[in-house]
Amino acid sequence: MLRIFIGYDSREHVPYEVCKHSVRRHASSPLDIIKLEHRDLRRKGLFNRPWSIQGNGQYHDTTDGKPFSTEFSHTRFLVPEICRRNGMTEGWAMFVDCDFLFLSDVAELFDHANDQYAVMCVKHDYNPKEGVKMDGMVQQNYNKKLWSSLVLWNIGHPKNQTVDKIKVNHSDGSYLHQFSWLDDSDIGSLPHSWNYVPSVSPDTNVVKAVHFSLGGPWFPDYRETEYAKEWHKELEHMNSIRDKFII
Repeated sequence: MLRIFIGYDSREHVPYEVCKHSVRRHASSPLDIIKLEHRDLRRKGLFNRPWSIQGNGQYHDTTDGKPFSTEFSHTRFLVPEICRRNGMTEGWAMFVDCDFLFLSDVAELFDHANDQYAVMCVKHDYNPKEGVKMDGMVQQNYNKKLWSSLVLWNIGHPKNQTVDKIKVNHSDGSYLHQFSWLDDSDIGSLPHSWNYVPSVSPDTNVVKAVHFSLGGPWFPDYRETEYAKEWHKELEHMNSIRDKFII
């Protein structure tokens, strides 16, 4: 059973459902997919970072005084704690942003897991110039940008035992996104094909997962972005077998 956490943002319900559908449709192994939703985590006492929402919809974190762009910006780092609380003390779990489209079997991604590492991710070299993202939210620039958008977590690794709800709720956001509790040698590399960002990632012959970080085809200004047709086909396939979502 492969354990997969997908970040959920209430403003991107349809992309979340398409991401989940694409993971399931290509999977050859049984999956345990968990919606990582901050309201549920608050009810369970795992997440209590105070937020404010400005008039333009911009989220602002009271703990570190910085803006952030998605409801799962910080909750992704609760994956080790959640796994431990559910009896998983070793093995691997995956986190992924909801603005992904999977084109290949996620079991192939788990095949890259190497126990010498605490986490594994695609090591993007990305320094955004934009001050705001496609949805008008402020975009922060920091070292290891986009690395935390898809992560394989080694749950039993000793250094991940320190990643708990106290650290997640009280640490600076950039500390978390840069995996600052780890040495660089603790972070393994995954192929760029598993976190392909249009207009950012290097050219690759095979794309296994698309990350619409700069703007997904559910935004009017990005309807013609690279892999938009594949995303809409996935939406159509999902709609053909379940309640319809309209874009």
